[in-house]
Amino acid sequence: MNFTYRPTPISVKTALMAVAFGLLVGAVLIFATGNNPIVIYAALLRGACGSMFALASSIRWTVPLIFAGVAASIAFKGGVFNMGVEGQMYMGGLAAAIVGITFRDLPGYVLIPFMFLASMLVGMIWALPPILAKLYYGSSEVVPCMMLNYVAMYLTDYLVHNVFLASGNRGATIKTDMIAEQGQLTKLIPGTNVTTALLISLAVVAFYWIMIKRSKFGYEFEVCGINPRFAKYGGVNVNTARIGVILMSGAIAGLGGATEIMGVRLCFESRFVGDFATNGILSALLGSCSPLGTLFGAVFMGFLKAGSLTVERTTSVSRAVAVVIQCTIICFVSAKAFAGMLDWKRLPFIRHNVKEGEAS
Repeated sequence: MNFTYRPTPISVKTALMAVAFGLLVGAVLIFATGNNPIVIYAALLRGACGSMFALASSIRWTVPLIFAGVAASIAFKGGVFNMGVEGQMYMGGLAAAIVGITFRDLPGYVLIPFMFLASMLVGMIWALPPILAKLYYGSSEVVPCMMLNYVAMYLTDYLVHNVFLASGNRGATIKTDMIAEQGQLTKLIPGTNVTTALLISLAVVAFYWIMIKRSKFGYEFEVCGINPRFAKYGGVNVNTARIGVILMSGAIAGLGGATEIMGVRLCFESRFVGDFATNGILSALLGSCSPLGTLFGAVFMGFLKAGSLTVERTTSVSRAVAVVIQCTIICFVSAKAFAGMLDWKRLPFIRHNVKEGEAS
């Protein structure tokens, strides 16, 4: 089984309508549980941006989604369905933690780039096998990517538990010792988890935009994603371009794992990725895999995450409602017929009536 993923452009109107329909479905679900949707959505909004602390929380959850979203977008643009972002974030995070623990004597201006480079390199290595299987053995990259997520999850657990376990750790959480202090990212807002990882994530988005708009390689891998046969006839080495795409995607995913470790966790914790990769992929799809679209998709998902935590703490509604909203939005975005639903003139019975009216 083999296929080529081709991202379908999504208009701003389609994305906004998908969000509106998702919120509507969530409101129906909330009402069915005996709660007032207005009250719940007010709590959601308050938890996302109702105060400086809430805004900082939203930014904190948005940053890893930007890394995951850009990593997925780059792969999707190149016609590769990289479902292995989660595993690449795990491996990149562990690599950064090991460097930060092992080389404690290095100054910060050397240690931090070293940790970044290690995470990106390991992320690239972890992303490589699925695309090689696709290009040279004719298999789909999706299944190997997903299986490597589980391999990365349990491999990092094993390595931490048996080699890098924190001194004196007897708790249920599998984690390493703290990384060196000079390897920790600086906080932009004191007392919160908003660090310079935010600036790095925005730089990654800018890099993505410049690459696809101003570079030859960006043009080549985008053409490969749209029509690989045309790209081949145009002199583009499709296999080389797709290997470059997946390596770049893995490097960004690994860097995202590193910034989470260096800015928030300050050590490697088992299962720290959580739903970052999944929501990042959803952000990419919601943003039509464009740089700004992915950024806005990640912001929306991050604010929804922060708001849902507040809803769960302050009301009787579970934050699972936010997951329902996310899934509903993606269902509407991915439905081929949904774009037609947004234009009333494209509906068959409306067209028929319009024609009859015009004829009369």
